[in-house]
Amino acid sequence: MGVRSIRNRVVEKLLHKRVTGAHKKQVGTVKNWLPSHEQGRGERLIREIIRDPEAPLEAYGGSRDNVRLTSVDDAVAYLRDNGGEVPFGFE
Repeated sequence: MGVRSIRNRVVEKLLHKRVTGAHKKQVGTVKNWLPSHEQGRGERLIREIIRDPEAPLEAYGGSRDNVRLTSVDDAVAYLRDNGGEVPFGFE
């Protein structure tokens, strides 16, 4: 998997599971959604996405290492701009 496909997959899964607002996921949980051989690189990319102001992902909840989407609209726009698949029901 390439960098773009890993980033898109993370955003797609978070959007599909509606991880926004008070709903959050730990980075360890999110990286487990990737194939096992990509989990190390996936965790590094998740941390990069958090620092990217253009990406729809943000850190949440202090020391618990949680992430969430900034909004559904931001996630859909990000996936469309980066060639990702928008989950059914979010078109």
